[in-house]
Amino acid sequence: MPLYDFRCEHCEGIFEQRVPIARISTDTIECNYCQQQTLAKPMITGHQKINMKSKWRPGSGAEKLAGPLVEGPGTNKNSARSSVLHNCRGVNCSLCDV
Repeated sequence: MPLYDFRCEHCEGIFEQRVPIARISTDTIECNYCQQQTLAKPMITGHQKINMKSKWRPGSGAEKLAGPLVEGPGTNKNSARSSVLHNCRGVNCSLCDV
């Protein structure tokens, strides 16, 4: 059975339910929110596509560890290796490339 999105005629609640195709627009189904009977008429939803126009890339080792907009000790590119965010001591570190 296909899974459809329905909107309740009484409480406007949106819920999903598996309904046989033969019951669509002919039978009623029970709303998950208000428990009243509503017409089994599925909502019309379209395919949505997400486009990424730019991808964030870390500018420093600290951003690789903690993410963008990081401030504090060790966040400058020329700072020492040992910091709150990065304490590798330079042995086989993927951030320092040592």
